[in-house]
Amino acid sequence: MKINFNYQKKQINYVSGYIFKGKNYRCSYIRYKTLYENYASGTENVELYFFQPKKEAIASTLVLHGLGSRNIKFLLWLGPHLANAGVNTSILILPGNYTRVENNSVSGKSYLYPDMDKMYQFWEHGVVDTLTTIDLLEQSNVWKANNILLGYCLGGMLSTIVGTIDSRINHLLFMTTGGHLPRILHESPATNFVRKMFQKGFKADYYLDDREKLYDIYDKEFSLVKNMSLEEIITNEQIHPLFKIDPISYAHLLDMKKVTFIDAYFDHTLPIPSRKILYNEMYGSNRKVLPISHVNWLPFAYFLAKYMLHKLNVNDKEIKRALLTREVIENPLEK
Repeated sequence: MKINFNYQKKQINYVSGYIFKGKNYRCSYIRYKTLYENYASGTENVELYFFQPKKEAIASTLVLHGLGSRNIKFLLWLGPHLANAGVNTSILILPGNYTRVENNSVSGKSYLYPDMDKMYQFWEHGVVDTLTTIDLLEQSNVWKANNILLGYCLGGMLSTIVGTIDSRINHLLFMTTGGHLPRILHESPATNFVRKMFQKGFKADYYLDDREKLYDIYDKEFSLVKNMSLEEIITNEQIHPLFKIDPISYAHLLDMKKVTFIDAYFDHTLPIPSRKILYNEMYGSNRKVLPISHVNWLPFAYFLAKYMLHKLNVNDKEIKRALLTREVIENPLEK
């Protein structure tokens, strides 16, 4: 199988409106028609929340959330607080999640549904929407050269692919993410629905339902994949098709000087081997293992925001204190 992350680059027409504002920023809801052609019904509109400082911005951030919907409300906290500190902050809603769930499905399911055509459709769509969102931000003159892409869980997996394609990203921050999709399909609590399908007799192509066979194929072919160029990974039809959407296939192509990889020691959502193999492939990056779980850090996003300012070389104490600005939402209709 071939995978396609290409799209027709053009001026993006969009609709935008302020939905609320704080003392030092405004938040806009932005929507535009996806440039990904093979979208599923219900995912055709790209949605993002853009938090813009009222003063001149000093940097830009794009945030990609994790699988499902519950984590998004925590990551949305980053928007107003980073904007208070002078950082243009965009939170992209990925196709198939939250308010962009395809018809007759649930949030996040299709990225790991055991059908290669469906998985390809959503991984391609997620990558294209991320690339075109950067296009739009650049088109609107709000994508600064000093920028960072934050990817959490699924967002980190997609960021690995995006980071190999797009040179406009100055720094990549991976938060509690992993790779080796066979292990995620067969061992993660998040994919229990997949294993129930297999137990009920669902037959999948490419040995997706045969754990031992799939693991064996991965063990034999990964040594080849990890030495391939981007073009070879995308076009090679001899390797297992899962490799083309697996972060471990693309990690060696990243500029590790731009990468920070944060792993969660107590992560029970992603299997240890899944996290370990991607951690190893990120050798040369700024790697950290913290005593956190996959989700328990989310209510403490302040510390992540502070670290993001550090990676953006924003070290002014007064600016950092702005992260602690108490939010008082103002009526956007008031002057």
